[in-house]
Amino acid sequence: MLGGCTSQTPGSPSEVPGGVPGATSTTAPGPSSGRPVSIAPCSLLSGADAKALGITDGGEADEIKGASSCLWRVEKPLAADSYSIDVTYYERRSVADLVTDHERVPVEVGDHKGVKALGDMDSGCIIALEVTATSRVDVRAIGGDSAGLCGVAMAAAELVEVRLP
Repeated sequence: MLGGCTSQTPGSPSEVPGGVPGATSTTAPGPSSGRPVSIAPCSLLSGADAKALGITDGGEADEIKGASSCLWRVEKPLAADSYSIDVTYYERRSVADLVTDHERVPVEVGDHKGVKALGDMDSGCIIALEVTATSRVDVRAIGGDSAGLCGVAMAAAELVEVRLP
């Protein structure tokens, strides 16, 4: 027997400010209401943002249990200098739930608190931003030099942050 999803997210669809043509996100009550917020990671960087970051593709959306993400590629003349930028929304994982064996450095990006850390097994530099007490958005720069990509991760996080509730 097959079943389907019947749940609905409260709120109404709206155009993403400065977003990609045709991209929408769902606006929903925020942290003060106690209800979850719905975020579409691919809508968190506009076309102008992508250009400023040197992104060379349109972004690839992915859904995994408990998270949705979008991955962009930045191609450089030397393949070894190329890297990816990943934005992942965790609806039920807080900044404190970030898994890494590396030091967590507290950061503030715009109005959002978070942490900066290197990913395990040289998996890039992560800026984890608190959306609510129980949800977060990770902005990760992934490439050959994890520590060297923290500047890229922070630049992308600053662009993403302005679109977070």
